[in-house]
This record gives sequence, C-alpha cells and structure tokens, in this order.
Amino acid sequence: MALIRVTLGGKRLGYVRNNKAGSTTIINYLGQLLWNEKPTFHSGTNIQNHCGRDSYIGREKGFESYHQELKECEIRIAVYRDPIDKIIAGFYYCQEQYPHLNNLDHFLDTYEHHLKNNYIRIHCRTNTDMLGPDPSIYTHVWNMKEIDSKLLPFLEQLGGKKIQKTRLREHTPPIITKAQEAKAKEVMAIDYQNGWCKELISTKI
Repeated sequence: MALIRVTLGGKRLGYVRNNKAGSTTIINYLGQLLWNEKPTFHSGTNIQNHCGRDSYIGREKGFESYHQELKECEIRIAVYRDPIDKIIAGFYYCQEQYPHLNNLDHFLDTYEHHLKNNYIRIHCRTNTDMLGPDPSIYTHVWNMKEIDSKLLPFLEQLGGKKIQKTRLREHTPPIITKAQEAKAKEVMAIDYQNGWCKELISTKI
C-alpha cells in the first residue's frame, strides 16, 4: 500500500501501488527507466531506497492516507485488476505464506476476519481500498491486462528510453465454481459500485 512519486520527462508522476495488480512488474519498469535496473524480481526495497521517504509513501490505511500527495502529481496512474481475479489471486498468493489457508469457500465466507492479518490485508484488499472510490481522479487508468500493451509504451515515451518487457510473476488462473465466483463478487462489491471493473471503467473516466 504505497504511493510512488517519480519524475519522468520533466513531469511528476504518481503511481499508486495496487498489490496483485501487476505492481511488481510496474515498479521494475520504473526502475529500468530511472535507475537502469535489470528486469528481475525485487520486493520494492530497491525503489524505496532510490526514491526516499518523500517519494515512496507507504501507509497501511491505503488510499485515504496518501490521496493528497497524489493530487500534487501531474500524471496520476492507476492499474486495477478485475475484482474477482484480484481476490482469488490474493488468496492463492497468501497460501504460500500460510499453507493452512487452504479453503477458498471458508476464506470468502470469513473475508473480513482474515483482513485482521496484515499480510493477508495487503494482498487481498479491494481496488477501492488501494486506489480510492473515484477512478476519475487519475489521468490514466489501465486494466492489469493492459500493462504491456498500453502502460509500457506510455512510460517509454515519457521516459525516452526502451523498457525490457517482462512478467515477473506469472501464474495459471485457478478454476473456480460459479458459487465461488458469485461469493467473490459479493466480497468485492464495492469495486463494482465504484467502477473498478472492466464493465464500467470506461464510463467512470
């Protein structure tokens, strides 16, 4: 949960890190442009060291705690993920840390309880928690699936430098039942209300 502020092409750019929505790849792309980093995985520590505290603003409360600094940026980038895909990806990712978290149905039924765990909260929060309730505050909004087709060339043009395309984390989407899909949509309902979904995003910006 962080706002990353950097200068590209003479403009102040703000990118809100949205976990489980391609954030590791996007941070690497920024690192390639700004600090000649290689297209390899890192947790975000490198960009924190490069940016400093004023430009890497990490706060647990999410969007509401850094929206003012975001407004100060000329370019404001948001990358969201389909809400159902996001919560399911978060669940399976957290299994790596907590193997006992092995029942998707139980997780969805007790979602709010699991958010008391900081690690799970970071990786399973809604797009709304991370990006805010109003997509229109951003100058550029892309779906996670558009990172390489739209965000990457935008960053290259802005930074005046080629980026080596990569996908730092690639997983086969799990197969879920219709009932699980319906429950996941219920859990992520606020994203549909606010337009953080492919069906509504074009009408919100």
